[in-house]
Amino acid sequence: MSTEGTDPFLATPLQFLKGVGPRRAADLEHAGLVTIEDLLYRFPLRYEDRSRLQPISSLKPGQTAAVSGRVLVSGLRSTRRPGFKIFEAAIDDGSGSLRAVWLNQPYLKDVFQRGQHVIMYGLVEMRGSVSLQITNPQYEILDEEEGETIHTGRIVPVYEKTGTVTPKMQRRLVFDVLQKLPTELADPLPEDVRLRLGLPTRYAALLATHFPPSDLAVEALNAFATPAQRRLIFEEAFLFQMGVLARRHTAAAEQKPLAVKVDDRIRDSARSVLPFKLTNGQKQSLKEIVEDLQKSQR
Repeated sequence: MSTEGTDPFLATPLQFLKGVGPRRAADLEHAGLVTIEDLLYRFPLRYEDRSRLQPISSLKPGQTAAVSGRVLVSGLRSTRRPGFKIFEAAIDDGSGSLRAVWLNQPYLKDVFQRGQHVIMYGLVEMRGSVSLQITNPQYEILDEEEGETIHTGRIVPVYEKTGTVTPKMQRRLVFDVLQKLPTELADPLPEDVRLRLGLPTRYAALLATHFPPSDLAVEALNAFATPAQRRLIFEEAFLFQMGVLARRHTAAAEQKPLAVKVDDRIRDSARSVLPFKLTNGQKQSLKEIVEDLQKSQR
């Protein structure tokens, strides 16, 4: 979107946000994301419902599920490939346990600790003949002092990967920005138009589009048919039409340096060079072109 006349908060460059270093800022800019407005108007590709936590005992191989439990034990395991390690954690929720596995992510040994309360989301597989495994799951470590979860345990927005900026990184960046978004955000839609159409405010629409409330159907979100999404789609169309009208107004007010005059002699000369006889439709089109040429405005 154009930043001309935009809200001052939305015009803030992303490079000034916490957690956005030079490399990440360059990756974001490569995708056309320079300001907060660019980031918030890059909407999710799709949504996943990770809000329904399932007992581990009820899980079946082949299903994608969200589970909540405690870390019983975790650690790194070496493989035959030099330098390639596997991090494993055993998760128990009281009804059963499963193994979570991350491939070649050794840094996780400093992330997970015994006794932590975690939520995980991913594809459940059978390991051997009796135990369940979830490979490379999305995860969140729950802390009573931390705010709400954003990657699991809710309807989650999924963004397109941009260079080194993963969907999970963008989700965190968008969430942090939305916490600082002014409630009285400047709205490009006239209030009477917005109220007449029953559309939410710009502030409410941005929040609900990126992090929708739990009572919305994920099917409606993926069809981009919720009130918040319809509001932002209408906003884009409205601003486009305003831009077209502004350009027409400017062009209409601008005088041509030289007005074109078309008389019968020029018309006869033009007809004589055509190797065919004009149809009625072609005559009408030519008439309209001549009228445009003779206007004093551009």
